[in-house]
Amino acid sequence: MNCRALALALALVVPTPASLVAQQEQAAEPARPDSIFPEPPLSPGGAFLRSLVVPGWAQAELGAEARGAFYFFAEAFSLFMVARTQIRLAHAERNLPDDDPLVLGRRQQREDWIAMAVFWAFFAAADGWISVHLYGFDERTGLEPEQVALTVSFRIPLGP
Repeated sequence: MNCRALALALALVVPTPASLVAQQEQAAEPARPDSIFPEPPLSPGGAFLRSLVVPGWAQAELGAEARGAFYFFAEAFSLFMVARTQIRLAHAERNLPDDDPLVLGRRQQREDWIAMAVFWAFFAAADGWISVHLYGFDERTGLEPEQVALTVSFRIPLGP
């Protein structure tokens, strides 16, 4: 027997595995989140929608309760003023002609307060979206706001 015949006989006799271990599909190990950085409790889109529905909701969820309260009360005040101006406009429209300066002024006030309410709603939503991206920034960087603050001052002499 020559070497080729011996190698062929061994290949037929020796059992071979169906596939090699490296070729088998391995169960993918789920990626572990980075344990150094805190995971925000909301997604950016979820924070945007929450603060669009109720201004300040996302900020309160993210731990910025004072900022959330500010947005909530700014929106509530704007909506209150829309309602108040609408009542005053209805009263003016009942008693005065449509081209009266008071009626025109009340209509402009109502439009202004509606614009302000829309502004606060979208501003709170945008702030919620940004807040998710900056969640845990001080833990990630190790910086406190007091450490990076810059104070600029100058004196103006007012007397002799």
